[in-house]
Amino acid sequence: MKNFKTLGIIALLTLAISSCTNPNGTVTFPLPPCTTVNTTFDQLYNNVVALPGYVNDVTYDTEIHEYTFQLSANKTICSVGYQSQPAIANTPYLIEIVDATNTPIYSGNHVFSSANTSYVSITPTAIIANQSYKMRRTILVANAGNLSSNVIGRLVRQNGALVSFPQNFGIMTITSANFYQNGGPLLNMGIPYIDIAFF
Repeated sequence: MKNFKTLGIIALLTLAISSCTNPNGTVTFPLPPCTTVNTTFDQLYNNVVALPGYVNDVTYDTEIHEYTFQLSANKTICSVGYQSQPAIANTPYLIEIVDATNTPIYSGNHVFSSANTSYVSITPTAIIANQSYKMRRTILVANAGNLSSNVIGRLVRQNGALVSFPQNFGIMTITSANFYQNGGPLLNMGIPYIDIAFF
């Protein structure tokens, strides 16, 4: 009878552990902390700002700002950081993570602080190593007081020239960027500051 109970306990533990395991066998629960301080994207962005002729700016009145990126390891995006324009501080932005087939694998409407970069938790979204994804933010002029000046955003650009790609830091590589809809396209004219935190 004692052996029967022991086998039952082992079976229950095995079931509990397997329910928290993803297909490649790693335990995914509980989730690791989602750290938004000194992110890989932030370090990459600051390195580009520091390049000769590059400037940190707030501009480009297109409704969509996006960049294409890859990570060299499997990761899970858990938070997104952005800064709103003051006139639309209570208006949500559409944030999307889009795969190589142009299919959103994450989509959500979020409000961000206009005083500084603020972060929102998102549904944990798996990123597969060495595959291309787009990080996209959209704000329609119609939702922004019908003023194009309200849809501008923070970005790094090069004076009088395109941004040189690829740009990388650690496991992250940004391969291109685009600004379009209600203007543009402005291909590779900057890198929008849409921060991502991952574990």
